[in-house]
Amino acid sequence: MRSTALAALFFLVAPLAGLAQAPPTLVDDWEAVRVPARPFEVRDLNRQPLRLADLAGKVVVIDFWASWCKPCIKELPELAAYYQRLAGRSDVALLSFNVGEDRAAVEDFLKSSPVSFPVYCDALVEPLELAAFPTKMILDMRKPGPDGSATVRFRREGLTTVASIEARVAALLAEIP
Repeated sequence: MRSTALAALFFLVAPLAGLAQAPPTLVDDWEAVRVPARPFEVRDLNRQPLRLADLAGKVVVIDFWASWCKPCIKELPELAAYYQRLAGRSDVALLSFNVGEDRAAVEDFLKSSPVSFPVYCDALVEPLELAAFPTKMILDMRKPGPDGSATVRFRREGLTTVASIEARVAALLAEIP
C-alpha cells in the first residue's frame, strides 16, 4: 500500500523535478509555475480512495505537512476552518498530505488535533523537491488534460495563512481556464 501511494505521488508531481532549470516567478511569496500533475490515486486514513480525476473542474490546494513540524501544526486549525468553509463549494478542494510518517503515528497525532478533513499519507518528498514544511501547491483541474492530468499553478514553502491561500485561489478562479 505504501509503495502504491508513493508511486502515485511520484507520478503526480515528478515533472516538478525540472523546476531547477528555470526559476519560477514569485507572486505574493508564491512561486507561479505551470507544470503538469499526472493522474494519481491515493487513500486517506480511512482507506477511502481519491483519484485526480475525482477533482475535475476544481482548483485544488494541497498541504504537505508533518506532525513534528511546528509551523505545520500551527496552520492546522486555520486549515480546518478553511476546509469547513469549502464544504459547500464545487469549485475548490483542500487536500492534506502527511509526509514521511507512519500511518499509525499520524492517526495517533490526529486524535488530539483540530483536523476535520481527510489526511493522505505516504507523500513522496524527493520528486516534489520539498525542502521545507509546510509546503502548499495549488493545482488547476478546471480543464484536465486528455490523460486526466492537472496543472500545478502555484507553490509556497513555509507558514502560509489561509488568507494568502484564498488570494491565490481567487486569482486562479478569476482566470478563464
